[in-house]
Amino acid sequence: MAEQVTQESFLEAVNEMLAAIGEAPVNTLENPINTDVISCIRILNKVNRTEQSRDWSFNQIPQLTLNPDVFTKKIPWSDVYLHLKGGTTIYQNRKGFVYDIQGQTDVFDSPITVEALLLLSFEEMPEVFKDYITAKASLEFQKRFLGDSGLTQSLQEEFQERWMRLQE
Repeated sequence: MAEQVTQESFLEAVNEMLAAIGEAPVNTLENPINTDVISCIRILNKVNRTEQSRDWSFNQIPQLTLNPDVFTKKIPWSDVYLHLKGGTTIYQNRKGFVYDIQGQTDVFDSPITVEALLLLSFEEMPEVFKDYITAKASLEFQKRFLGDSGLTQSLQEEFQERWMRLQE
């Protein structure tokens, strides 16, 4: 019987991180009380955001049109925006709205077209990237909370292997 390949979920990634330090898996991430689980979630989210900010092809939108509100002429900033750029203009989040740094304004008379780098949810990412993120987060979690040098070396090797697979 062939092995069934399934997509890695956020829960499975957290459980892999827990397994890296010899902790038992959990069945849910809703209302976690275990400090290791809370730490895993925090580290996995941080590593995911940091790594997706590196500008991968899977989370780039070459042309995204953003429409200002009819009344306020402002464009709400979405939590999924990691970076917005329109030609030579760079936009940033200023008080929850898109802000044109060069023009020093958050008021737009018409739609703007930007090159966007988006933060995708864990489930939306390619499998190879999820594997990489999980390995990097496991390594960071173990180094921070357990600090076992032998385990660090083993996880470092796994991280390097997943990094090489990501580069293929």
